[in-house]
Amino acid sequence: MNYLGHFVFNHRVCGLQPEPYFSMGVVLPDLWLRFSRKRRIRWKAVQAMKPQDAVGTHLRRGLLNHVDVDRRFHSLPSFLRWQRELKNTVKTTGVHPALVEFATHAGIELTLDHILLREDPVLSEALYDLVSQSDARVVADRVGQIGAVDTTGLDEVIQGFFARRFLRHYRTRRGLADVLQLILSLAKITPPPVRILDELFAIAVEIVHPPIIWAELQDHDTSPA
Repeated sequence: MNYLGHFVFNHRVCGLQPEPYFSMGVVLPDLWLRFSRKRRIRWKAVQAMKPQDAVGTHLRRGLLNHVDVDRRFHSLPSFLRWQRELKNTVKTTGVHPALVEFATHAGIELTLDHILLREDPVLSEALYDLVSQSDARVVADRVGQIGAVDTTGLDEVIQGFFARRFLRHYRTRRGLADVLQLILSLAKITPPPVRILDELFAIAVEIVHPPIIWAELQDHDTSPA
């Protein structure tokens, strides 16, 4: 699941009270690729850590919430069904199967955010307004401690996230294709032709239905951490 999907599920579906550092913890795993491909959060360290203050507690809960919800989301019947439909429908001749797998996987997540933003045009601003109440330097420092990872420079990435507010681009299918191309480029992967991405998102917006996801997530395993 992506930025806006996590935000809506946590705060509008599950009714969790908005908290800047918790939400920043939820955001960070999706933002991480913009920070580093080599430095990784050590999730065993996160699980073992017992912060002694509110900021660390909220950040840790947000990080673990992201991982838990993603784990459940990626095994939902709807997600698996929609991904199969995209792989079987989009004309991907000549594209490596691993790239098709990644593109359809990410395409569903981005489409979910697109639909949510289309239904609520100020949704991205609500997320940014909340997380920008956190202190980027404090977040970077504490996540480094919690995740046993060097976070030098992470504060600048977080500040850029606050300033650019790039989630606005999710409002259009063209924006979705541009974002997926950017994600692939950050991962050092050559994107498929634009026509394939355009076809992927044209089909995805017709088959992805947020209410189905929310219902299945609430019935699936445990509630968010």
